[in-house]
Amino acid sequence: MPQHSRSKLTSGKKVILGVSALAASGVAVGLLVTPSATAGGTGAAEALEQSKAAVADASDAKDAAPKPRALAADGTADATVVSGITVNGGNSAQVGTTNTQTITVKWTVGGGSKLYGSHASIWRGTDQDSGLKQYMNSEQFDADTDPCVQSGEATFSCKATFKIDPEYDLKNEDAGAWKIDLYAITEATTDVRTENAKTWYLKRWSRLSNNAAPEPVAKGKKITITGKLERANWDTHKYAGYTQQTVRLQERSLTGSYATTSSHSTGTGSLAGVEKQTRTATTDRCYRYKFEGTSTTPPVTATGDCVDVR
Repeated sequence: MPQHSRSKLTSGKKVILGVSALAASGVAVGLLVTPSATAGGTGAAEALEQSKAAVADASDAKDAAPKPRALAADGTADATVVSGITVNGGNSAQVGTTNTQTITVKWTVGGGSKLYGSHASIWRGTDQDSGLKQYMNSEQFDADTDPCVQSGEATFSCKATFKIDPEYDLKNEDAGAWKIDLYAITEATTDVRTENAKTWYLKRWSRLSNNAAPEPVAKGKKITITGKLERANWDTHKYAGYTQQTVRLQERSLTGSYATTSSHSTGTGSLAGVEKQTRTATTDRCYRYKFEGTSTTPPVTATGDCVDVR
């Protein structure tokens, strides 16, 4: 997938919208910017500059509009507020080896009845000046469409989506903590511009197999429960065994609930990600493995396998 490119950045000048139209609309307005880069390296730096230019455009549009209403007596109504920030309804997102995944960021803007601009971007790195690793602008930003709709007298509901293709956009080093860069500019006196509105986690999709054998089995004989923990490798675009990770063996009766009976570390080398345990067959019983997850890999529970003891 080729990187998106931009032949000319907006320069912090006015957006190409009539000031009179902005002043009269009372609703959110789109920022006219061209598509952004979405990959690491120079693409990340370019995408960041595009976002900064969009902020400058929105600020200039606000400055050119008629002055906002007077401050409320207690001063509380004259600040832009961002709340309710979520990523995919939680705090993490998981991506496999080949399929493009859509990551959704939602937030709410309040504090002013006119919204001159608000967008969210996602990024990874220690800081945006010298430690930037990844920076991605949303599909709405790329398409010059506004991610926010007015949902109240001075409230806007916003949603930005990001298409991530692991074959072109990600390396294994990209798994872990990411941040949301977000701005919101309303008619209120103070605006929001933050590089870390929320920290969330982008994780390598995991899977866990499970098999209890033999089945059926004679009472008193050995049952072997074999599982393999794997996760997406964004460097090779294949799944690989996840070594030296704690998996829990869980058991239950045919009608009971699963409970952990022991914990084990997955294998290495030719047995990467593999776990194998034995039990003595006494009564009909079901077995499964469970992995609690890490900061780079989501939790996963294997499908239980029930053994008929005769």
